[in-house]
Amino acid sequence: MPKYYKSLSPFAQRRHICSSYSSCPLTWLPTNDVKSLTFKLIGTDDMRDYEFQAHFCNRIYEARHRYCTMEEGEIAFELRQIGTWLMVDRINCRCLGIADVERYGYSKGVQFGDRVFRGNYIHMTCATKPQCKVDDFCYIETPSTDGYIYGGRVPCICPKQYHCPIYFIRDKRIPQINDDGRVISYGIKCKRRNY
Repeated sequence: MPKYYKSLSPFAQRRHICSSYSSCPLTWLPTNDVKSLTFKLIGTDDMRDYEFQAHFCNRIYEARHRYCTMEEGEIAFELRQIGTWLMVDRINCRCLGIADVERYGYSKGVQFGDRVFRGNYIHMTCATKPQCKVDDFCYIETPSTDGYIYGGRVPCICPKQYHCPIYFIRDKRIPQINDDGRVISYGIKCKRRNY
């Protein structure tokens, strides 16, 4: 069984220095703090679904910002990934808990056989995601009319002993075919962890 580093505190990386009148703590804040966003991204075989907390120098919500309804499909906020950097693109509603991935968008279309996961637009939801059953798809992509795939959604979260292998997507897409023989979507199933 592999050994993994267990930290006594969260890994903190400063990306900006706040001006003297505001501070940016390097400690974990409550999930309802007005200067932070707390969210979970999909893990990998050797890393469980991991939580992030982004801190900001100023309030990220307006004084009367609406709260999320927690309804399925509602997008709380949107992130954009550039390399290892995550940028907040938009905040739609205030999430009081830990947000989960609702769907990924790709900056350009991909084909069925592409080996690399190109999800760099991340749409987050406050709605509670159900746990996947072993035979459920943990990620579903629907091809566009031009045959390319421009994103996918996360219908459920894999159980702890499993992970959703989206980052290593090669040969993982399972075509779903309608009665006419056309591919209507591609699904990826939870995969058992190696440890």
